[in-house]
Amino acid sequence: MNNQSFSQITAIIIDDDQGITTVFTEYLQVHGIATLGIGHDGKSAVELYQKTKPDIVFLDVLMPDYDGFYGLKKIKQFNPNARVIMVTADLTQGTHDRLMSLGANMIIHKPFEIEEILMIINRITQSEVMNN
Repeated sequence: MNNQSFSQITAIIIDDDQGITTVFTEYLQVHGIATLGIGHDGKSAVELYQKTKPDIVFLDVLMPDYDGFYGLKKIKQFNPNARVIMVTADLTQGTHDRLMSLGANMIIHKPFEIEEILMIINRITQSEVMNN
């Protein structure tokens, strides 16, 4: 794997499983990606996004109260160009179709290989070459 630096990239991580957010944060940090915030439901995802405006959002789908569908929909309403990577254990076509119709940029299925994350970040950031 090329040792590309992602040092200008920022992210927020939303998952109701604190173990996952911890592993994600540490992994991104090792690769130079700054985690600007961690949330545990769809509502905190929207609030964190509006407050920090990260380059990438990692958003779990199935969470109590406000789920990832809610978070994705609201973030895309706030910024249609937001890059949102959905993380889910739900492999059903219905969930996939609903996420895509709401504007998900990518869908990662649990359990995932952590190396997959770098490839996806690379793909998303390269496709737009961060034209801010």
